[in-house]
Amino acid sequence: MAIIIFEALMQLGALLPLMILFMKDRGKKDFMRIGIFCFVFVLYSFALRLAHVFDSFYIIKGNWNWNGKLYGVLCGGVCYFAFRSYFKQHNFFTLRQAPDSQKGVRIATFSIALLAVLVWWYAGNGGEWNVETLAFQLTLPGIDEEIMFRGVLMGLLLSSLKSNVKYIGNPSNLIIAMLFGFVHAFVLSREYAVSFDIVYFIQTGFAGYIYGWIAIKSKSILFPIVAHNGSNFFGTLTMMLK
Repeated sequence: MAIIIFEALMQLGALLPLMILFMKDRGKKDFMRIGIFCFVFVLYSFALRLAHVFDSFYIIKGNWNWNGKLYGVLCGGVCYFAFRSYFKQHNFFTLRQAPDSQKGVRIATFSIALLAVLVWWYAGNGGEWNVETLAFQLTLPGIDEEIMFRGVLMGLLLSSLKSNVKYIGNPSNLIIAMLFGFVHAFVLSREYAVSFDIVYFIQTGFAGYIYGWIAIKSKSILFPIVAHNGSNFFGTLTMMLK
């Protein structure tokens, strides 16, 4: 349990200076949102591994972290209802899409899925046909991660940080994308040894940035979920068929 919390705090610590640097006013409410952001992320990190810490929470058996993802969805839902008042203007939990956003959003959604297919076709090592893997990639990762990253966490940052910074664009999207990359590429072992896969960080961070752009453009997490699960599913399917 301590390792999970420490790992999450290390990931946050790497990005906290950027959050403070790009804050709008550095007012009390903005600092409170950043504090909630950190609390929510640590809580979410623990929820993902709850079944690994306590055997009684290991309900669904399988080769993938079905339990953790379901607890992650539950955590995201609880955090949304608990803290949504802090990001009213950037509440993307809606099916309604922003006007005039559909063309760009659909192109981005299709493009990220196509890119995943191309990457896994040329860089993947192939794999055995596995229905569970396909079912998992088609469902929970996109729902769980988009609710948390592009929903709750993005909402909190967008409400606290500047909307645009020269040369980097929207800092909230950049920071969330980097955190998304850290979650996938940064691992702390039981012996507190750090493992960091820079290639995986760039890959997942780039994908996270696109999902974030779609969310900001459409003002909804609907298409980020579709893009996320679509790229995961078709990329995995391509690797299996290779």
